[in-house]
Amino acid sequence: MPDPWANTTHLAHIYGTYNNESKGCPLEPERYHVIVLPWLYLTLAILGFLANGLAFLDLWHSEWSPTVIFTLNLVVSDLMVCCSFPFWTAFYSNATKWLTDTVICSITMFVTVSFFYINLYCNMCFLLWTSINRYATVVQPRWAIFQAFRRPPFCKCICVVTWVIGIITICIPVGYKTSVSSTDQAHNTCFHHVVNTRIEQLNTLHGAGIGMFFFILGLMLVSYGLLIFHLQKVRGGSMVGAGFGPGGGLKVRRKILASVILFVACFLPYHVQRIRIILSEDRRDCDKQQQNMNIKNLTILVAALSSCLHPALHLTMRLPCCRVKRNTRTSPKPEITRSQVTPQIHATELTFNGKLE
Repeated sequence: MPDPWANTTHLAHIYGTYNNESKGCPLEPERYHVIVLPWLYLTLAILGFLANGLAFLDLWHSEWSPTVIFTLNLVVSDLMVCCSFPFWTAFYSNATKWLTDTVICSITMFVTVSFFYINLYCNMCFLLWTSINRYATVVQPRWAIFQAFRRPPFCKCICVVTWVIGIITICIPVGYKTSVSSTDQAHNTCFHHVVNTRIEQLNTLHGAGIGMFFFILGLMLVSYGLLIFHLQKVRGGSMVGAGFGPGGGLKVRRKILASVILFVACFLPYHVQRIRIILSEDRRDCDKQQQNMNIKNLTILVAALSSCLHPALHLTMRLPCCRVKRNTRTSPKPEITRSQVTPQIHATELTFNGKLE
């Protein structure tokens, strides 16, 4: 049986013109591009649609608090990137069959690139808004901006703004790049065109994305750090019984830790690798460029995996064993006169508004 990859050894000669003009290396498809990656993205599509569908139904029937609003938008973003996974599957399955100037190549390139980056940076923003909301809800700082994060109308507005900015910022340059590249004949196949031109044309946006990632990561660490410090101080260093029931403080810390670990594990590898690619000076080192492409494909896959892990974490935290319970063991209260009825209602409202979701 003939080896379908036998002709790839001659692709360097076919794309020698590109190599001479840009002093770069025509990156070649590996076997795993066609054999492994299509199945991985197909699996992610199935798991992503299932997990996000269950999370969406659970959130849709819940009370629309600020945390629910941000999480619901996060789920919608994950569902959007799940819609691009079939395109990834088709792209890698036909790695060296599609031609550069075909419509299917342009559509696949636009959908995979734009949906990935919209999901990536909108997700980071929604996770940041969630961390600020949790800090504002529990600590209750006096600043107006933090108080606004406790109001559902404001949370809906900031989600709309996040979507609009994300879509405009990503779709315009990607759409322009796709329209220009559709007439580019430097590479005969769609795969070689995408992997050999994407590095040079979007470095400005990639640099802005890297700065945005580390900025959001720093804000998340600060907000969650202040939240944990506040909870520690409420009960004199004891998290147990701080209004969240026996063991509730430990569950709160686990939830915060899981959110931060998920954020870092999924998004940090991609941005670190992007820094390596931008700072790579020698474009003529073909072995290094090939290695960078393989590592980048792996980090993109890890970032895409977040679309399955986010709803899985939400559904896990909704289980009875993981929910934060209110403390039912209260000390005996003195007899209450009628004059004390109104203060009691006020205290109950404070307790309700101060709960941690």
